[in-house]
Amino acid sequence: MIVDFHYHLMPRMTETSVSMLMPLIARAADIMGRRLDMEALKKKGLATWADPTGERLLETMETAGIDYAVICMVDDASHPGLKAESVQKGNRMVGGVASRYPDRVGGLCGIDPRRPEAPDMLKQSIEEFGVIGMKYHPDYGFDPSGPESYRVLEVLADHGGILLSHTGPLTPPSRARLSDPMRLADLGVDFPEITVIAAHMGAVDWRPWANLAVFQPNFYGDLAMWDTLAFGHYDLFCRELRDIIDLVGPSKVLFGSDGPVYPIAEPAGKWVQLIKDLPDRAPRGIRFTREEVDAILGGNAATILGLG
Repeated sequence: MIVDFHYHLMPRMTETSVSMLMPLIARAADIMGRRLDMEALKKKGLATWADPTGERLLETMETAGIDYAVICMVDDASHPGLKAESVQKGNRMVGGVASRYPDRVGGLCGIDPRRPEAPDMLKQSIEEFGVIGMKYHPDYGFDPSGPESYRVLEVLADHGGILLSHTGPLTPPSRARLSDPMRLADLGVDFPEITVIAAHMGAVDWRPWANLAVFQPNFYGDLAMWDTLAFGHYDLFCRELRDIIDLVGPSKVLFGSDGPVYPIAEPAGKWVQLIKDLPDRAPRGIRFTREEVDAILGGNAATILGLG
């Protein structure tokens, strides 16, 4: 079984929102050594990223050989035009797609804890919309272990939910200080009922995440955005992943595509295949077992999600 634990459902896309994401694609292309037509990719993103019904998601999964995907919504309370009502409309869509394809899709709502109504938004998303947890983007300007967040996490803990929280730097105005994996350290103490997944494992600076993952049983990380390193500097990717597995064990690492944005540079199917091929293609002196690869691609996620 192959499980993508990090996919963004985008109900609608505007030229402005696509343009805001293009610097990430340009950075990825540079690291991968690809000469990409950014204007053409921008047009492709505008034409294909919007997916309110999940039909494009299912098409992508079929093409990539992905059996199950965890889709998420994102919320940013600092955005003046993004109101709670609009956020809940998106969260309802996530829950609707997951309900429509229960054997293929699980949903995470997007909640910014700075909203006064955030706990009620999460409660409604779980109990009415049918999501299994939520997505945080603390780099938008909040502390994931602060008092505002704890109000929301209490609701998540009561429902035994999953938290997927962004970690690692992004281009400004992202506030990297707030997305340090160590900001999640107290959650394993105060909310042991919550499964916490550090999206990107803190990226280049993954060791703080690993320090926590070693000791906290419900703390995981995903490989979203790591395809940039894998396609651009394969040997380095293999060394880093081998060190991660040796330090925390293979059971703490989950596959993620960060679709549909990042796969616009390299399709998700190629990312899946690269990991599948690690036992046969890893550079000399680095070895991956088939059991480790199977665990990363889906076995670990299946255990978390209770999939058969």
